[in-house]
Amino acid sequence: MTQEELQKALEAISKSGITVNGDLVLSKQVENEIGNVEAGGIGIQNNYANKTSKATKQKEKKSEKKTNGKPKTLQYYTHGNKGVLKKQGERLKLVFEKWNRWGWIDSETTTDDFDAFFEGEPRHCNMTWKANSTVLSILIRELLEQPYIAEQKRQSASSMVREQFGLTPNFDAKRLDDDDKFRIDVTVYLLNINNPLPLRKGGNDDDYVTTDAALQAVLSGQLRITKGI
Repeated sequence: MTQEELQKALEAISKSGITVNGDLVLSKQVENEIGNVEAGGIGIQNNYANKTSKATKQKEKKSEKKTNGKPKTLQYYTHGNKGVLKKQGERLKLVFEKWNRWGWIDSETTTDDFDAFFEGEPRHCNMTWKANSTVLSILIRELLEQPYIAEQKRQSASSMVREQFGLTPNFDAKRLDDDDKFRIDVTVYLLNINNPLPLRKGGNDDDYVTTDAALQAVLSGQLRITKGI
């Protein structure tokens, strides 16, 4: 390619709207694209269209952060302390049994998925909520206010109801009946490992009475929670 042909090719590229910075365009590349430029610049335009711009990458990164960055689970487990972790696991077993008995969660929910909901990770737990969204919304809001649930950035009851369970948040307490309120209180109470559980008379430390009636008595202050009862 002569100097004159190269100059014409560069002028044609300039008219097509592509900025050329000196030596970044090689003679061979220009020669291969002359026909495309003269025909409307389609070849070179397609070549550049395949490249992802910096702005596009930043937009994709922000979108990914918005979609996947919010915590979808409660950070309850304390993995740095084996003693506390064991007690937390025992309390979660009780809560899992209660939620199943009350019909709050799908009967096919596994203990692994249930436990994962208390790990604090931004993941979906394959747990279907069966009660109404008001119970769920107020329950999660109450749990997030407890000292045994670690605070996580960008986490809220509303975002968890939407992103974990795919439901619309509703915090209208008037939609709760007495059973709903009691069950929320029981859940909050049971998860606090510092709250003692009612024991059978003469029972050992594992011989708990966790019937709804016994827990109702505990929450209403009618029952002394000691080994002597």
